[in-house]
Amino acid sequence: MKNTKEYNKSRRVVVALRMAGIAGQDKLNGIFEHLSTGRRWPLIIYRTRQEFTAEVVRHEISYGADGFIVGIPGTDDALAVLAESNLPTVVMNVSGGEIEHRRRHIVFVETDSEIVGREAAQTLLKQGIYKSYVYAGYRTNDDWSRERGEAFRAALSAAGLDCHMFDIDHYSGKVEDKATIASLLTELPKPCGLLAACDDRAFEILDLCREIGLKVPAEIGIIGVNNDPILCENAEPKLTSIQPDFIGEGRLAAELLDRMMAGGTIPPAGRVRKVGIRSVIHRESTVPLSKMGRFVQKVLVYINREARKGISVDDVARRFKVSSSLLELRFRELQHESVYEAMLRIRLEEVKRRLRYTNDPIAEITASCGWSNTTPPKILFKKRFGISMRDYRKSVLNRD
Repeated sequence: MKNTKEYNKSRRVVVALRMAGIAGQDKLNGIFEHLSTGRRWPLIIYRTRQEFTAEVVRHEISYGADGFIVGIPGTDDALAVLAESNLPTVVMNVSGGEIEHRRRHIVFVETDSEIVGREAAQTLLKQGIYKSYVYAGYRTNDDWSRERGEAFRAALSAAGLDCHMFDIDHYSGKVEDKATIASLLTELPKPCGLLAACDDRAFEILDLCREIGLKVPAEIGIIGVNNDPILCENAEPKLTSIQPDFIGEGRLAAELLDRMMAGGTIPPAGRVRKVGIRSVIHRESTVPLSKMGRFVQKVLVYINREARKGISVDDVARRFKVSSSLLELRFRELQHESVYEAMLRIRLEEVKRRLRYTNDPIAEITASCGWSNTTPPKILFKKRFGISMRDYRKSVLNRD
C-alpha cells in the first residue's frame, strides 16, 4: 500500500539529460507529465556532460538531493560517484561503468532496441521492393546501436533475407570511413533498404548518397531513429524515422524514482525497464517509386495521425477521393492488411500503451481512442492480446 504522505513529500531531484536533440527534451516532458499529477519536486537540471561532473554530483548529494535521473552519455565519472551512494537513481539509455554493478535503489530505463530493429525491418519489408538490406551502426559501440542492428538482422533473417552489417563489430575503425561505406552502398543490389542507428547517422548517409550520386529512395530507402524534427524535416529528401516513446520513458523514470524516494523497493527482475516506440513516421526517404506506393504511404501517414479519433474507412476514402473498395485493394496489396485492420491496430496499441503508462480510467482511455462505448474495445482488446484490459493493467503493475 502506498504511503500517501511519503509520495506527496517535496523532493529535491537532479535531472541530467542531453537536450541537444529531441530525445532529452521529450524525456523531460515525460517527467513533467508525472509532476502534473500533484508531485512537488524542485528540479535541478543539467544539460551537458561538461556540466554534469563528479564534483557536481558530490555537491548535489551534500546539498540534500533526494534522487537522480541521469541520461547523458560520457558521464562515467559522475555515475561512478552515484554508484557509491544509495540515493534513488534512474539511469536512462546510458550503459557501462561502475553504475551497472550497484544493486540497491537503482533502475535502468531504456528504449526497447529489439522493437526498434524489428519495426524498421517490417516497415521496409512491407514496401516489397528491396533486393538487399544494410544496417549502419553508430560511430561508437554503444549497446543500443548494437542491439538495434542485431534485432534488424534477426527480423530480416526470419523472413529469409540477409542483412549486411556496417558497424564497429564488423568494420572496426572503418565505420566512419566514407570511402568504405560508399563502396558498400554502391555494390549492394538495388534497390536497397537501410536502417541507420539514429537520425544523425541517417543524415550523414543521406549526404553521402548525394555526393556519390545514389538516388534516395529510388536506389536506397533509408530509415533513421528518434524522429528528430530538425534533422528529419531538413534532410534531402526528408527522412523517414522511428519515433521511440521518449515521453513514456521520462514518465516511467519519474514514476520509478518517486516510488524509490517514498521507500519502495524495485525487485532485481525489474531493474531494467524497456519502453517501446510510438510509431514510424513516414517521409520521402522510403517512398516507393510506384504511384500506388506513394498513395499507400500517404494513407499510412494519415491513419497514423487520425485513427485514434475513430475515423472510418469511408472517411479515409473521402479524404483521398477514391472508392472504399479501391482504397482497400491498393492498401492490402502493399501492407498485407486492410485499412480497417491497420486503424484498429493503431487504436488498440494506444489503449495498451496508456493502460501501462498511465492511471487513467479505462472509459477515458477508450473514449480518447475513438470509442463512445467501452464494450467493443474491451472485446477487441482481449481478442487481439489474449487478456482483458483490467487484467493486463494488473499484470503490468505486478511485474513493475
